[in-house]
Amino acid sequence: MVELKTLASLLVGWLISGFAVWLALKMFPGKQKRESFGGALLTALVGALIFGVFAAVKIPLGTLIALIVWLFALKKIQNVGWLGAALLAFLIYIINALLGLLLPTIL
Repeated sequence: MVELKTLASLLVGWLISGFAVWLALKMFPGKQKRESFGGALLTALVGALIFGVFAAVKIPLGTLIALIVWLFALKKIQNVGWLGAALLAFLIYIINALLGLLLPTIL
């Protein structure tokens, strides 16, 4: 059975990742398909599931394959091209890194 602390940690992590995706979508020029916070949460959840599955499977080059699948998912979810998906993924990565540095000191 999943502990309440673990579940709360997953929920907070998902919300923070969703916030990072939402910020990246707001910073990205143009109008994405799911630019709302709900769309950002969906995008964050899909990304977490993709990387989680590939981490569990442990195939050679799994991280690279997961990245390509993640870019394809971003492309489809947000209705952008491959370059747009790559730029969004880069923005999301940078924002998540900054939040990872700032939030532990705040919390």
